[in-house]
Amino acid sequence: MPKWMLLAVMIMLPLGSAAVAGDYAYDPNLCDAFAYNTNPSFTVPAGGMYRLTIDCSHCGGRIQNYQVTLLAAKHGVPNATLMVLNQYRQIVGVSDAGHHAVSIGNVPFDAVYTFVVMNGSRRSESCLLYCTGAM
Repeated sequence: MPKWMLLAVMIMLPLGSAAVAGDYAYDPNLCDAFAYNTNPSFTVPAGGMYRLTIDCSHCGGRIQNYQVTLLAAKHGVPNATLMVLNQYRQIVGVSDAGHHAVSIGNVPFDAVYTFVVMNGSRRSESCLLYCTGAM
């Protein structure tokens, strides 16, 4: 193969990769990444947990700097902690006691996340989940 043909193929590779990425279906009506930000607060029972599954597979891999923040419904700091699992049940991130945000980063094309809010206190707690990022 002549050198100029090899160079032409190498130049076209990034364009071919972009075309493959575009094959993923982007449907803003099915992209759940930010859909739950307007939900009312939820109650996590004492010593219990709350789960929410968010399907980002219809977001076309367009979400960058994705972060989930656990907030107390009454503007305080929640006692509960947040754990985020991906569709393979692998832990993507866990919040610590002083910082109630989990930074996920760029969301893959096939991402489905489960947010697990765990309450270790003796009282039930009212919380909110808030997701941020760029599209």
